[in-house]
Amino acid sequence: MSERSAAGRRSTQSGRPESRARRIAVAIGTVILVITPISWILLHQPQSNEADASVPYVTRDDDTYIKTSTKPVVATPSATTPGSTPSGTPTSATPTPTDTPSTPGQTPSTTPTDGPSTTPTSGPTDGPTAGPTDGPSTQTPQVPPNSQQPTNTPSSTPSSTPSTSTPPPPTDDGDMSGEEVELFSLVDNQRVENGCAPLRRNSSLSGGAGAEADDRAESNSYSSGSSKASTGGKDMTAKTAFSRLMDNSSGTLLDCGLRELGVGRGDAKFCNALICLGSVGQATRYAWVVDFK
Repeated sequence: MSERSAAGRRSTQSGRPESRARRIAVAIGTVILVITPISWILLHQPQSNEADASVPYVTRDDDTYIKTSTKPVVATPSATTPGSTPSGTPTSATPTPTDTPSTPGQTPSTTPTDGPSTTPTSGPTDGPTAGPTDGPSTQTPQVPPNSQQPTNTPSSTPSSTPSTSTPPPPTDDGDMSGEEVELFSLVDNQRVENGCAPLRRNSSLSGGAGAEADDRAESNSYSSGSSKASTGGKDMTAKTAFSRLMDNSSGTLLDCGLRELGVGRGDAKFCNALICLGSVGQATRYAWVVDFK
């Protein structure tokens, strides 16, 4: 019994120094736990201009409502290069704790992050928006000054406007046979020698003169007037008809007031003997008509 009591006293005396050392170690650990966050916050405290920029201030839009704004007092817009796309995620070189303790020695309610904050501010941004546009771009592409653009202009432009000049009317050939043209030339040359202007051919006059010449060849009757003359006979040629006309109707042929002429020749068979049987004893009579205008 005495030995057990002596052993208990010795263990009690040896346990007191151990419990005291444990309490000292716990106290030191507690102090370290308190001092370490405060020291970390003080070492990573931002500069005064950045702290002032993050302090919210009060703006007043009217006399009734007052709202707070998180826009910095001095906002320095970042320089952007034209044509470059701004980054959609803001970066910060200095980590900022989410909550700053208002009383020294107070443990912050939230643990500061080691990396930069990736959450954009809720205030309006001064720079260009980073979101891509959904609609098609209306910007005109820049063309280098030395580049050559293909041209669609044809080398020669065809004229779509028809010519407004009226073509001259076709020359009237008089619608005469070779023998009729011969008599026309004989009359025209004689008139030019007498000082008259050259005659023009007229198809209408030639058509009427030819029909009248056929009738006169059948009837063997001839006449002369102020603008028309006729003659005829057995196998009469153009030269013979011209000589006969100049003898009988020279006043009409040489009238310089008449400017156009049509010539007609007609023929018909007639009995040139006492008795004609079929083609036996028949001859051909030619009639010539000149019609002036």
